[in-house]
Amino acid sequence: MPEAPPRHRRRVLPLLAVLAALVAGQLVASVEARAAGVLLSQGKPTTASSTENAGTPASAATDGNAGTRWSSAFADPQWISVDLGATAALDRVVLTWEAAHATAFQLQTSADGVTWTTVHTAANAAGGTQSIPVAGSGRHVRLFGTARATGYGYSLWEFQVYGTTGGSSSGTPISAFKQVAASTWEGGNAPAAALDGRTTTRWSSQFADDQWLRVDFGGVATINQVVLNWEGAYARGYRLEVSNDAVNWTSIYSTTTGAGGTERLNVTGAGRYLRLFATARATGYGVSLWEFQVFGTVDTSAATPPLLSPPTKAPAVTGRFALSAPADHAMITSTRRPAFSWAAVPGAVRYQVWLNISRTDYDFTASGNLIDLYTKVAEPTGTTYTPSWDIADRWTYKWFVVAVDGSGGTSASAIRTFSLYLPTLTTVADGVRVVNGSRDLNKNGTIEPYEDWRQPVETRVNDLLGRMTVEEKAYQMFYNAQAFPRSGWHFGPAEAQDLHTALLGSSGTRLGIPFVSAGDTIAGYKTTYPLQSALAAARNYPLDYKLGDMQRREQLEVGARGVLGPLAEVGTKVLYPRIQEGNGESTEVAQAQVRALVAGLQGGPELNPASVLATVKHWPGEGAGGEALIVFDNVTIKYHVAPFRAAMEAGAVNIMPGYAGSSLLDPGGPGAGDSAKILAYLRQNLGYTGLITTDWLPSGSWVGAANAGSDVMGGADPGAPGFTIGQFTSAVPVARIDDAVRRVLRLKFKLGIFENPYGDPVNGPYRFHKPEYAALANQASREAMTLLKNTGGVLPVRLNRSDNIVVAGPRADDTAACCIWTSYFHQEYGSQTMLQAIRARAAQAGVNVHKDTGPAPKLAIVAVGETSYTHATSWPKEQPYLPPDQLALIQDFHRQGVPVVVALVLPRPYVITEWHDLASAIVVTYRGGEEMGPALASLLFGDYSPTGRLPWQLPRSLSDVLRPGGTDVPADATEHWDLPYDLGATAAERADIRARIDSGTPVPSTYGNPLYPFASGLPTF
Repeated sequence: MPEAPPRHRRRVLPLLAVLAALVAGQLVASVEARAAGVLLSQGKPTTASSTENAGTPASAATDGNAGTRWSSAFADPQWISVDLGATAALDRVVLTWEAAHATAFQLQTSADGVTWTTVHTAANAAGGTQSIPVAGSGRHVRLFGTARATGYGYSLWEFQVYGTTGGSSSGTPISAFKQVAASTWEGGNAPAAALDGRTTTRWSSQFADDQWLRVDFGGVATINQVVLNWEGAYARGYRLEVSNDAVNWTSIYSTTTGAGGTERLNVTGAGRYLRLFATARATGYGVSLWEFQVFGTVDTSAATPPLLSPPTKAPAVTGRFALSAPADHAMITSTRRPAFSWAAVPGAVRYQVWLNISRTDYDFTASGNLIDLYTKVAEPTGTTYTPSWDIADRWTYKWFVVAVDGSGGTSASAIRTFSLYLPTLTTVADGVRVVNGSRDLNKNGTIEPYEDWRQPVETRVNDLLGRMTVEEKAYQMFYNAQAFPRSGWHFGPAEAQDLHTALLGSSGTRLGIPFVSAGDTIAGYKTTYPLQSALAAARNYPLDYKLGDMQRREQLEVGARGVLGPLAEVGTKVLYPRIQEGNGESTEVAQAQVRALVAGLQGGPELNPASVLATVKHWPGEGAGGEALIVFDNVTIKYHVAPFRAAMEAGAVNIMPGYAGSSLLDPGGPGAGDSAKILAYLRQNLGYTGLITTDWLPSGSWVGAANAGSDVMGGADPGAPGFTIGQFTSAVPVARIDDAVRRVLRLKFKLGIFENPYGDPVNGPYRFHKPEYAALANQASREAMTLLKNTGGVLPVRLNRSDNIVVAGPRADDTAACCIWTSYFHQEYGSQTMLQAIRARAAQAGVNVHKDTGPAPKLAIVAVGETSYTHATSWPKEQPYLPPDQLALIQDFHRQGVPVVVALVLPRPYVITEWHDLASAIVVTYRGGEEMGPALASLLFGDYSPTGRLPWQLPRSLSDVLRPGGTDVPADATEHWDLPYDLGATAAERADIRARIDSGTPVPSTYGNPLYPFASGLPTF
C-alpha cells in the first residue's frame, strides 16, 4: 500500500483550532461529554502548599465558581491537592488557569496523601484551559507545579477531577507492561505504549480498517472491566475478544457507536489473550489509544511451582531405592510436565518429591553450590507424580524422592539429573527458515545437529565446531559484532534498534552464529540501582537478587544477553579508585552479595535460556592493590579469592581477569589476563571450567592473552589498526583456539540464543523502568543511606511551615554523582537530583527550599563528595578528603550559626575529621543510583529510619593511609593494602588479622583506630 503521510502533518490546522477553542473555553463541554467519569472534585476538601493571601484559598479552585481562584506564593515548587473522599478511577483532569500558569507540572495520585504516583507530566505548557486525559486511581489528586510562567505564583480558576468511584478499576491493571502485539503501528507509537501506564505515550495504527491490539496476560485472566483511553483518532466500531491460543476468538463486547474519550466498559470474560479489534475509524487516520487497561485477575498457577519447604540440602544418605523416570541425564524436549516415577518402598505411607527448582529466597550467606539446594514440591501417596505446573528451561535439574513410613521414618532414593528445553522459536523475519521445527541457520534446507535444539548441548557444540573454519572460530573470541558480524561478542550497551540490526547481521553469516552483547552496566540496565559498595552498606541480599533479576528482565526485553559484572572484589585499599564498584571491606558480605547478584542476573543457580550472562571481575581481586599490582600473599589471598569461589557456587561461568598482575601468583609477570600462571591458579586451585574473558587489552596483548589461557579478548576489535585475524590464527595454536571456542559455543547454546537471539526492539523499551523497578532502586538506596551523626536531633527535619532550608554544594544538583560507567541518571523517567527531591519533599511540609543561599535559613543541607568517575578519582587519589571549596561551604554555614546536614557522596573512604565536628548531621549516600535524591529526601524528613552501615572503616587521619607526602605505592602506604580493618592497627593486631584469615575464621571488624569503624551507622534518629 502507498506510504501514509507523516503523522504530524494532520495535526497542524486541527490542533491550532483546538487550542484556540480551548483557550476560549469552547470545547470543555464537548470533551467532558465524551468522558465516562463524573466531576468528583467540586466542593471536596482542598489543601495547598501555600496561598498568596486570604482571598485566594485552595478551596476556590474546587468551588465550581469560575470567578474565584487559588493562587500560591511566588516560588517553586507549589502544589494543590484535593481529597475526593474515596478511591476513584480517574479519567480526566481539567485545569483552568489564570494568567499566572505553570509551564511545567505533574498530576499525581495517592491513596493516603503521603505517597504519590505521577500519572501525567507536562513541560512547556501553555496555560489557558487544559483538559488532560489520565489513567490511574487514588483518593487524593495533586497538581504539583515545578516551573512558573511568570514572576508570580501559580493561579487556578478551577481544578476539576473527573472519574468514577466504587468501580473495579482501582489498583494496577492486569494488562500493565504485558507482552503485546498489534496489526500495525505508526512511527514510534508502538503497541506497548498503550500498556505502560503513561498517558503521554500512545499506540496508533496505520490509516486503514481493520486494526487490532492484543495483550497476552501470561496466564488465563478473568476480566471484569476494560478501560479505553482514546486519543482523538478513536474507533466508532470495535469489539473485545478473548482467546486461550491467540487463534480462536470469542467476542465479549462489541459496539458501532463508540464515543472516544475514556470508555469504561464493565465486561466479563476469560482467556489468556484479550484483543481490541477495531472495525470502523472515527477519523481518516488510524486508531490511537493512550492507554488500554484491563482489570481482573490472572491465574499464575501454571507458572508457579509449589514451595513446600525452604531450600534444603539433600540427605546425607541417599540411594536407598531407585528412581524410574525421567531417565538419568535425560533431555526432555516434548513437555514441561514430565511424569516422575520411582520404585515402591515397603511400609511407605507417602513420598516426598524434591527438585532443585530455582528460587529467590536462598540463604546467600551460606557456602555451597546453590544448584544443590532442593525444594519439596509434592507429597503423593503413590509412586508417580506429574506436575500441575510448567517446569522452566534448565540444563541441570536434580531430583530425589524420600519415602516416609507410618512412624515418620524416612529413606531417600538415589539422586538423578535431567534437562528440559522446549523453546518457542523466534518469529523475526531474518531470512532464517524453520525446517522440521528448528531454525535452518546455515540456510541449506536441512537441519544439522547444531541447529537441532533437541540435541544435547555437547552434541551441538561438537557438530558446529567441526563445521567452522579456523578464521570463523577465531572471530568467536572477539568483540565488535557491530562491524564484524562473525564476531562472537558485541560492544554493549546499544540502543534497542541498533542492537537488533546487528543481530540481524549475525543471522546472515554462513553459519548463523549469534553473538552476545555485553557492556559495563554494572548497576542496572535502564533502571539504575546503587553501586555494590552501597549495597554492601544495606546488606539485604534478597534485595540484591531482586536487583539482578530486574536487570535481567530489562536486558531480555531487547536481547542484550550479557553484562560485564558483578565485581567480586573486596575493597581493602583506601586509595583504589574502583573500590566504589566492589563489595566493601568484608569478604563475608562480598560472598553473599556476589552470590545474590549472579543468581539474579542469571535467573537461578545455572546459566539457562532466560539468563543474562554474568561476567565476574576482576580476577584475582584488585581490591588488594588496584589496577597496577595485587599485593596479597599466601595468607591474604584466601580473603580476596573467596568471593570468586562464591560466584562459582552461584553458577557463574564467565570470569574477567583484571589489568593488575600479582606479586604472589606471577612475580614480575604481566597483568592477569595474559598471565598463564594467574589463570592456571583459577582453573587448578578453584577448579574453574568456565569462560575467561580478558579486560580491555591493547591489540598487542591479544595473542599473549589467548596463549596464556584467556578465551575471549575483551574489547578486542578485529579491525584494530595493524591487526588481522590471520595474524592471530597464525600465532595461536588451533588446539588453544578450539578450547576457547568450545567454551564460547557451550555458553551460547545454554543461553538458547540459537533459537531466540532477539529481543523486541519496538515494544521492549516500553517495559523498561517499570514503577516496581524504580521502587526496588529506591528501596536499595534507602537501605544503604547511613546516618553517621545526628547531634541535637537535627534530623528528621521538623520545621514550621514557611521556614527556609538552603541546599548547597556541588553534588546537590549533580545528575552524574549517583552513578558511574554505563548506568545512568534517567531524567526522561523522572529521576531527581538531591536538590530536586528535597525541594519536592519539603513542599509537602510547607517548607521552602533555596539553592546555595536564602533568607534566614533554619537548616543547611550541603551535598559534597566526588562526581562520577571510574578508573581515576575526581581529585588526586592521594587526597581522600574534601577539597577546600567544599570544606569552605560547611565552614561558612557553621560560622553563620546554621545547623549543617552533610549529604556525603562517598565513593571511597574519606578522611572527614577536619569538618566532622562542624556538621550537626552526616548522611552517607554513597553512589546511590538514580533514586539517590528521593531516598535522601525521604530520610531527611523522617519518612523512614536509617538502616545503612559503613562498608569500610573511615580513616581518622591521612597518616592511617599514607606516610606524609607519600604517593600511591606500597612503600609509602601505612595501611596494608591486602588486610581488612587495619587503619591505625598495631603490628599485633595485624598479625591476629592474618592468623584469622589463615585459619578460615571470620575477622572481627574492631581492629585499628579509625574515626568510624566498619559497620558504623545510627539505627534510628
